[in-house]
Amino acid sequence: MPAETEEPVRDLGGLVVTIASWADIKEPEEKKSAQEEALWEYRHEMMEKHNFGFEELALSTWDGTLELMSTSVLAGDPAAEIFRFNANYNGSAKESGLAYDLASLDSIDLTDAKWSQSLIEMMSDGDKVYGLSLFDRPKRLIFFNKRLFEEAGLDPELLYDLQASGDWTWDAFMEISEKLTRDTDNDGINDTYALIMNQTVFAQAATFSNGSSYVAVDENGDYINNLVSPESMAALEWCADYWATDFDIRPEHWNGHKDLFMSGGAAMYIGDEWESTNFTQEAMPDDWGMVVFPKGPAADNYVVVYNEKAWVIPNSYTKEEAEDIAFALNLWTEPTPGYDEPDSWMTAQYPVYRDPRAVEETLVIARDPEVMLSDYALFIASKVRTSQAAEDVYWNRATPAEAVEAQVGIWQAELDKLNAK
Repeated sequence: MPAETEEPVRDLGGLVVTIASWADIKEPEEKKSAQEEALWEYRHEMMEKHNFGFEELALSTWDGTLELMSTSVLAGDPAAEIFRFNANYNGSAKESGLAYDLASLDSIDLTDAKWSQSLIEMMSDGDKVYGLSLFDRPKRLIFFNKRLFEEAGLDPELLYDLQASGDWTWDAFMEISEKLTRDTDNDGINDTYALIMNQTVFAQAATFSNGSSYVAVDENGDYINNLVSPESMAALEWCADYWATDFDIRPEHWNGHKDLFMSGGAAMYIGDEWESTNFTQEAMPDDWGMVVFPKGPAADNYVVVYNEKAWVIPNSYTKEEAEDIAFALNLWTEPTPGYDEPDSWMTAQYPVYRDPRAVEETLVIARDPEVMLSDYALFIASKVRTSQAAEDVYWNRATPAEAVEAQVGIWQAELDKLNAK
């Protein structure tokens, strides 16, 4: 069997690739694991072999990257080789006219499994791609307290089983919520609740889970108001039905949702996957699990929301320069050698969770490109309160139809501006 040929050296001539971000990302002095140790050894080996450096520096605030890129690129002196954009500004970066078409580069494979395909789709215009990101952490998942399920007479594995069978639906969610909401001392006041309510998060998760979104892209590549779609309307009406029950509880403090879940105030909490790191044994003695949001009647599959942060290369660089930058970025983001099997990502996840099903079932679903969707409403979120319709319904200021109708003109004005670019 012939020996594998070593990748040829590509001398980048001492190029230092800087990512302009809002936080410094530095090599830790003490590595947390053998995997992290191996990762940095590989990065140093690649930098030495190909004669380049790589750094991520806090050169702007989280909402200032677009201004930094625009002013520096237009002045003929880009502040960095790559700019990192908060999800709220991905649309502005894409439409800025200042981003390099990554699909035209040979030094990066956009079909590589390490890249988020939902983000690439969002940052695409026809065959052109203006930004990319590594696979990020999913949002709008449901954490559940196993003790409270057991005390309500429910199997603590019930949500996992429903998710696995495909029966984790809105109807199942409503039925389970009723059983989890209990007045244990018969004083007429609920002592435990099914869900900790954040109406903005709940309504968005419901909309996506019914195969819809707030903003979509039509066949002409224009952004359209998808809040008015039948699927979105059905989601908001279902939310109104849920809000009419006594199944949910709000924390006394505006930001107390996680604390209420950790203290056992309710059985379920809708959060982002990264929040799993907060639910340690010390902070939350009760065992917990995690599933995706249940699917609505119009959806063929589960849906998981992603709001990734895009990396953008300015188009002021020559083709040769952009190729070198992309080559360095591709090497820097490679999986750790020895930990690059398809399921190797699970290794780092197991310690974060209380059971393997969260990793082997829920996260496997969440990582399936078929269920991953990006939130295009972020493209107008800095100008429009995209949660306003849900807020109006939740606080009984309007019916779902009235709440949506009140937003149509406001949204369309911003979408027209976006489409005119």
